[in-house]
Amino acid sequence: MVEAALSVVLVGGLVVVALDTVGASTVAQNTLAERGRGQLLASALMSEILQQSYADPNQSPLFGLETLEIASTRIGFDDVDDYDGWSALPPQNKDGTVIPGLTQWRHSVEVVCIDPANLSVTRLTETGVKRITVTVTHDDAVMATLVATRTGTAQEPILEAQIQ
Repeated sequence: MVEAALSVVLVGGLVVVALDTVGASTVAQNTLAERGRGQLLASALMSEILQQSYADPNQSPLFGLETLEIASTRIGFDDVDDYDGWSALPPQNKDGTVIPGLTQWRHSVEVVCIDPANLSVTRLTETGVKRITVTVTHDDAVMATLVATRTGTAQEPILEAQIQ
């Protein structure tokens, strides 16, 4: 009888350990999947931004949205700095339609002018170089951050991915 009781306790302990391991594995897989989804969302938005002109091709070069551009959708965004301060919860396509299945996700963008001699120093005036930061969060936890540096010349942008 004692041997049977000890066997039950031993097997029960092993089952608990096995279930804890499976649970931890599932959580790790979900976290990895969320980070991957965040990276894809950030890459898609950064790709869209980098396809835009450095400065507004149609109006006077103001930083941010110009007079005829509407912040509710990105359809009218035609230069890099139009995206400064743009954010959407949940993430949206360029035409303003919500991307389905991402209710707790957020896209946000920051664009700043930076010193060409020292890319870590921001400037308030136009310098010919802008740093674009795209951040994707899920439930207020950062899933991906992409940083690109764009110049007013025909030079290719420098892209730095920061996966957190």
